[in-house]
Amino acid sequence: MPQTRECDYCGADIEPGTGTMLVRNDGTTIHFCSSKCENNADLGREARNLGWTESGYNASGEKQAEDEAATEAADADENDDVDAAPDLEAAEEDVETADDEGDEDDEEEAEEAEA
Repeated sequence: MPQTRECDYCGADIEPGTGTMLVRNDGTTIHFCSSKCENNADLGREARNLGWTESGYNASGEKQAEDEAATEAADADENDDVDAAPDLEAAEEDVETADDEGDEDDEEEAEEAEA
């Protein structure tokens, strides 16, 4: 059965029959998913310093923030289902407060116009 391998540079899955396997003189093997990974490794670039690699993505904290945002969104969706009815009393109080403030301004304007 074919075995899916992981790129030793970026962490992506390598489908069977694709990618490059580098065998060093000491017998260690390194698997690359693409020439992009192979060339960056040859240039001596550290994968943890590149945002498109798995280790670089984890080191930058973007994945953690994305996971937290997804969890908060899922929690919000669950809470919306439970509290589906809007708070009508609070909305009515806001409207009444706004109306009261407007009435005072109208009365002051009327008094100024008469004088």
